[in-house]
Amino acid sequence: MRIPLPLLLLCALAAWADGPLEGLVLPYRQVDLSAPVSSFIVELKVREGETVKAGQPLLQLYGKLEELEMSRAKAQLERREYEARGIKSLYDNKILPEAKSMDARAELELARLNYETAAEQVRLRTLLSPIDGTVAERFREAGEAVTPGQAIFRILNLSKVFIVCAVKPDQLAHLALGQKRVVRLPQLEGEPPLLAEVVFIEPRADAAGSFKVQLLADNPDQRLRAGLKALVEAPECH
Repeated sequence: MRIPLPLLLLCALAAWADGPLEGLVLPYRQVDLSAPVSSFIVELKVREGETVKAGQPLLQLYGKLEELEMSRAKAQLERREYEARGIKSLYDNKILPEAKSMDARAELELARLNYETAAEQVRLRTLLSPIDGTVAERFREAGEAVTPGQAIFRILNLSKVFIVCAVKPDQLAHLALGQKRVVRLPQLEGEPPLLAEVVFIEPRADAAGSFKVQLLADNPDQRLRAGLKALVEAPECH
């Protein structure tokens, strides 16, 4: 039996009988960055609150020994390249046997691999931002020693925000992916509400019997900050 539309709306509104759904504003992306190698910080290039772009250098670790090794490997590579050209010419003119030419090519490839390895070690001494965002926290200062796994920066992308709610089963029945909901931010007095889209509904309940629901909203001017409380309004009744 088809249920009349007004009755469906009444059922949906009844699910919000206790008021709007309470949620929390979370960043679209959050990254905690650590050093890939053990060293100490020579220079910090960004401050807390600064906007960064993906690929932008954030800090420089000490790497003098690695730079010297890269220079040595580069000189060795250039020498092998020169020798390989000469041996190839002799082989092409049938002066040297093929075995000598193959040895030269192998030594050249080994020198190239050594140089690339040394260059990568130098590259690892510069920490780059993996995302566009804002430096929310900086946990270390210049001169401090760091090891892999120790957080140095926390970067947030707030170009969009998630509104995360814990939803009861009776409320869940009236939510679906792609639906739009009006969201108010009671802590931002005077700010207009925003429109958010349901983008995730947890497939199973947690220990308290609630389901996690995520809504996504644009935040181009970044007026919405992570950690703010949010109220998701009931569907409008027309």
